[in-house]
Amino acid sequence: MRIVAPKHLVAAAAAATLAACSANEAGDSSKGGQPAAESIVTEVPTETASDTAGSARLAEVAAPTARGPDTPPKLPVSLPKLTYAYALSYLLPGDKIAAAQDAHRNLCEEMGPARCQLLALERGVGEEQSNNAELKLRVATADARRFQVLLDHEVSEAGGRPENAKVATDEVSKQIVDTEARIRQRELLVARLTELLRKRNGRVSDLLEAERSVTQAQEELDQARGWLGELKGRVAMSEFEIRYAAIAPSASSQTLGTYLGEAAQGSGAVFQVGLRALLSLAIYLLPWLALLGLPVLALRALRKRRTAIQA
Repeated sequence: MRIVAPKHLVAAAAAATLAACSANEAGDSSKGGQPAAESIVTEVPTETASDTAGSARLAEVAAPTARGPDTPPKLPVSLPKLTYAYALSYLLPGDKIAAAQDAHRNLCEEMGPARCQLLALERGVGEEQSNNAELKLRVATADARRFQVLLDHEVSEAGGRPENAKVATDEVSKQIVDTEARIRQRELLVARLTELLRKRNGRVSDLLEAERSVTQAQEELDQARGWLGELKGRVAMSEFEIRYAAIAPSASSQTLGTYLGEAAQGSGAVFQVGLRALLSLAIYLLPWLALLGLPVLALRALRKRRTAIQA
């Protein structure tokens, strides 16, 4: 059986509870020295996790406006694509050119083919010491500056010095962007034409024309890819053209003896050639001289006979 309390008792209990709460709030305010309203205000700013997340989102949204309307947004920066070509020339003693050139070649080989490649080598091979030499290399752009310092060091060790240094640059950014755009266009064209051929919709003449178009587009696509690879290779690798010139010919005794020996050999060779030419000329002219000498001898004999008769 349920017991129902009278309404007047419930109302009296509620009034007593409200009175007790009011008394407690008044006591707290008298003990702390602050009014109850202030204590309520200090308890309100307590945030939950959802409130914190919402505040963060509001801060992110309000961040662009904090910069001010006159501040332009940051744009992505694209560095230019540059190719480098180094032209270096060195002066060395004549007998040190070959050693310096070999040292530079060894530096390139030590770096490996992925970072340095030999393109051309030219050197005088005779005994003449006041010659010139040339070396062409392709070096990774990231190592180009350090490689130039090593070249200068090797020349200094050989007793030479740098004569001239020149660095030429060429920007290929536009060429790379245009080539990449052309590749994308050709790839789309090849894909569409290939899909048309796969479905085999249309007349035979149209299919043949589409096949020729696919072949031409694929050829242009391969050419564009090759050109793009060459451009990127030029950006990644720098060319070095190194020239060597002699300060003065070597004056060692061995070289002097070599020069005198070569002069004697040259003189003997010239004498032999001249003697051979004279003998050859005499052999060719001897029959003609014999023919011309017979009339002369006949006239002299006739003259002597006339002189004898007159006597």
